[in-house]
Amino acid sequence: MNNEQWRRAKPDELDREGPDPLYLQVADILTDRIKRGKLRIGDQVPGETELLRTYRISRGTARQVHRELRTRGLAYTVPAMGTFVGRRDVTPSPYSMPAYAVIAQDLATQIRAGVYPPDKAIPTRGALSKQYEVSVHTVRHAMKILQEAGWVFYRHPRGTFVASPDQWPDPGVWRKKIAVACGAD
Repeated sequence: MNNEQWRRAKPDELDREGPDPLYLQVADILTDRIKRGKLRIGDQVPGETELLRTYRISRGTARQVHRELRTRGLAYTVPAMGTFVGRRDVTPSPYSMPAYAVIAQDLATQIRAGVYPPDKAIPTRGALSKQYEVSVHTVRHAMKILQEAGWVFYRHPRGTFVASPDQWPDPGVWRKKIAVACGAD
């Protein structure tokens, strides 16, 4: 669900006088959207700030919404990244991977193909942000995955460079790294 669709949700969908707690009502709305395919596996569930703005609920209530979706087995949370539709123990499909994982995988493929040769700089975070049409923060996550796996290294203030091929991970390790980055165990 894109931001515009989410913003069209109405806070009056909640029965503030009824017996059901607000967090259950919002969780029910999101559950319905998941079941109807409006939120798909791998999609990020609207964050706490989005939930509190959209439904005029407290941050604590928004946290309870995420907790309820996890309890229902519909979502999992990756610390410092967000809550995503699906189960943590299921390896995500490339069609449902978060943008940072898709970018990391794409850049690794380009590195292996020689588009970015060893010891040469790759585009800056800003350039990659424009190329992939994502935030610099998303690119930073992708770069972290690549660096931890051994594809690239960072030299301040010069930038990020492609590591030598003997540092690159083998394909099995790389697949596992991407699965972990997507929230799979």
